[in-house]
Amino acid sequence: MLRRYLIVNGTMTLLLYGAFFALVPSAPNLLQSVRATFDAVLMESPILGPLVNRIILVSGNFAG
Repeated sequence: MLRRYLIVNGTMTLLLYGAFFALVPSAPNLLQSVRATFDAVLMESPILGPLVNRIILVSGNFAG
């Protein structure tokens, strides 16, 4: 009984990890996708777009 439990759980764990790594994009691509989506939403927003652009530009000028 324990042997069957270990075999079934081990197999299911391998399948789930394999599916996860096959379906989820790599971390750099995921971060680029999130950044692109965030930029697109900001460009569409008449309120957030100018506010965020001013904060980034002003803080970028003081950084050095």
